[in-house]
Amino acid sequence: MSSRKVQLGVAAALCTTVLGFSLAYIVGEQAQSAQAALVAANNPALEGLISDARELQKVGKWSEANRALTSLASDGHPAAMYHLARSYKYGWGVDPNLETTRKWLMQAVRYDFAYRGETAYEIGRLYQKAEGENCDAIAVAWFNKALSWGFEKAHVQLAHHFRYGSGVKPSTKRALYHYEKAAIAGYPTSTIQYAQWLLRGGTGVLVDDEKAQYWGRQAAIGLTKKANGGSSSAAKTLGRLYRDGVFVRRDFAEAERWFRRSSRLGDSGGMHELAVLMLRERDENAGADEALGWLRMAAELGHGGAVTGLGRLHLKRAHGLSDVEAVGLFEKGVALRHPGSMEELARLLAEGRLVTKDPTRAYELAQEGAKLGHKGAKALLSELETKIQSSSAQFSKS
Repeated sequence: MSSRKVQLGVAAALCTTVLGFSLAYIVGEQAQSAQAALVAANNPALEGLISDARELQKVGKWSEANRALTSLASDGHPAAMYHLARSYKYGWGVDPNLETTRKWLMQAVRYDFAYRGETAYEIGRLYQKAEGENCDAIAVAWFNKALSWGFEKAHVQLAHHFRYGSGVKPSTKRALYHYEKAAIAGYPTSTIQYAQWLLRGGTGVLVDDEKAQYWGRQAAIGLTKKANGGSSSAAKTLGRLYRDGVFVRRDFAEAERWFRRSSRLGDSGGMHELAVLMLRERDENAGADEALGWLRMAAELGHGGAVTGLGRLHLKRAHGLSDVEAVGLFEKGVALRHPGSMEELARLLAEGRLVTKDPTRAYELAQEGAKLGHKGAKALLSELETKIQSSSAQFSKS
C-alpha cells in the first residue's frame, strides 16, 4: 500500500464530519423500515445485462459499457453500481473521479448482493487513501464490515492497520492474526510481508525461521502464478525476492526477467526496479540507454523514486547526462512527496549549487523529509541545525 495520501474531494472533508454517522451506519443494524426500503433482491433477468456490459469492457468498448451500467445503476441494480464505480475509479471510458466512485459504492453497499463485501472493501480503500482526520478509522470500520460479508482480502489491509496503528491502537497480536488469515486465504504479497516479519522479528514478534520460510515459499508460488497470469505487482515482488535472495535462491537474471515483465505490464515500480538493477549489476555502459529509458518512463508515470533516481544521475553527470536538469526533477519529486528529492533539493539550496542559495527553504525541505523517516533528510537536518546553532553562538559573542 502507498504511503501517499490523495485528495478525495468531498470524501476527505467528510472524514471528520461523518465519522459518527459512518461508523454507526456500517457497524450498527439499520432500522427495519429503512432496511425494508433497501431490499434489492438480485434480479436474475438483469444479470445477463450486467454480463453483457462487462463483456463490452473486456473488449474496450468503454462508452457502450458505461451507458449500460449507468442505466442499470440508476434503476437501482447494485452490481451495476459496483462495476460503474470501478469505471470511475480506474478511468475506464470516463475521467477518473474518486468522489463519483465513492457515491456509487455507498449506494451499492446498502444492498445485500454478491459484491457487497468487495464494495465495502473498496470504500475502505478510498478512505484509507484520503487526507483528513479519522479517514483511517473509517477505513478500518469498512474493512471489518467487508470481513463480516465474507470478503477475506480485508485481512490484508487490517494487518497493516494493526501493525502500524493507523486508525486503531497498534496491536502486534491482531496484526499477526490478520496476516496469517490473509496468508491462508492466499494473498501472496501480504504473505511475503508476514514471512519477512517472522524472519526478522522485532516489535513484539519473535524470530521464527521455520514458519517464515514456509510462508515465504508459499507466497513465492502464489506470486509466480499471479505474475504468469498478468499481475504486474506480483511480477515486481518476485523480482525483488530473486534480487535479494529472500525465500528463493538469489538470481539477478531471474530478477531482471520478472522486473522486465512487470515493466511491460505497465508497472512504474517495476520499471524503476529494472532500471536500478541494470545500472547496478551490468558493466558501466552496458544497457545504460535501455535502463535510462525505463527510468524516464517510470518518472513520467509519477514514480517518486524514479524521479529522484534520475535527478541524482543528472546531478552526477552520469552516462553523459547534464546536471542542469537535476533541479527540475527534484522539484517534481518534492511535488510527489518523495523524501529523497526533498533531501537532494535541500542540499542544493543550502549550498547554492545550480539554484539560488535559500537556507530557509533548505531547512524546511530537510525537516519535511525527516518527518517522512528519510535517513538522508534526517542527517541533513542535523547538519543544518548544527550550523544554525553555531551561527547563533558566534552572533551572540559578537
